[in-house]
Amino acid sequence: MKNQVWIFALALTLLSACSGEAPPPAEAPPPMVRQELLFLQQGFRQHGVEGTYTVYFAPAGEEQELLLEDPEGRFWKESFTCTWDEERDWYAFSNLFEPVLTQNPIWNQAQETDEETAAFQAAAVYTTELSADMDLDTPLRFDVPPGPVVYNRQWGGGKEAPDRLHWQLYLYQNSRLGFTAEIEYPQYGSWLKDFPHREKVNGRIREAFFYGYHEEALRPEREMRGEIIRNGVVTRADRGLLSLRIYGSSCFMTAAHPNDWYAGLTMDLETGEVLTLRDILGPDRTVKELLDSGAFRCEQVWDESLDREGAERLQIEEAGPYIRLDAAEDFYLTKDSLGLIGQTGRYSFYMEAPLSALGLEDWAA
Repeated sequence: MKNQVWIFALALTLLSACSGEAPPPAEAPPPMVRQELLFLQQGFRQHGVEGTYTVYFAPAGEEQELLLEDPEGRFWKESFTCTWDEERDWYAFSNLFEPVLTQNPIWNQAQETDEETAAFQAAAVYTTELSADMDLDTPLRFDVPPGPVVYNRQWGGGKEAPDRLHWQLYLYQNSRLGFTAEIEYPQYGSWLKDFPHREKVNGRIREAFFYGYHEEALRPEREMRGEIIRNGVVTRADRGLLSLRIYGSSCFMTAAHPNDWYAGLTMDLETGEVLTLRDILGPDRTVKELLDSGAFRCEQVWDESLDREGAERLQIEEAGPYIRLDAAEDFYLTKDSLGLIGQTGRYSFYMEAPLSALGLEDWAA
């Protein structure tokens, strides 16, 4: 096999060495290991993994474990189940755990060899090098799982959009890494000629929907074993203002539980600028003053141990510290109401109050 050096540790070799006899020549890897290397290589090619990696194979078990060392000396632990259909001479791969394909540093096990990594290396039954462009000189005997699929286009989806807006649907699916992102977001049409800030507004809308689990810009190719869902409601859209209530949900293998939350976005369409809650209230009013008005009503009450009125009052009170005057994400507007995004424990919720009850009639449509 070209460009490869195999290390095959056998008890027979050790016995021969102890008796003073020359060890037998290293054996070529069995067919299953060659197919496992091909499977890894297909993943490299689909996901653009560059450079030459050292691959360490653990002793065969119910689940094949591997250790990959990248060109920078970082280690990645991988595992999968490989089964062989003897009649068809065909292999199947399942239970895939392949963080190296994400190239996301969060999955790195260590920058340098630690005790666990050293023990894995010492116990490896095969060690070889692998890259995306290496000739493995082995016929492929398995079904290659599909690589990442991306869909991003205008769609209706049975969801009506206000005048001048349309809904855009972004889908990213990577069945090999077990990750899906589904994001539905509004955009102003490219046909609009009387909207000088259209690109700026559309960009800010997209930014509000497209961020990852750790709140950095969403890079789906660096995610695995999880799901992100985002959609929203246009709560107000007139010639002067656009306001959105955004819903987000994520569920990841690394998280203790699923996460659901709301966020707001309100923009001045005449300037293309994002508004903060302070822009709506003015310089002197406080969040406490708003919540003490008694005008807000919650769409959902989380504490079911109390009567609704008592639970709602407690929930609104607990939300106060989470609502920021200088943030754009903690509120939204309708034609006649102010909405606030609150939190109680790990649960997000929204509440609304009439603008007239808050002395904010000037913001009514």
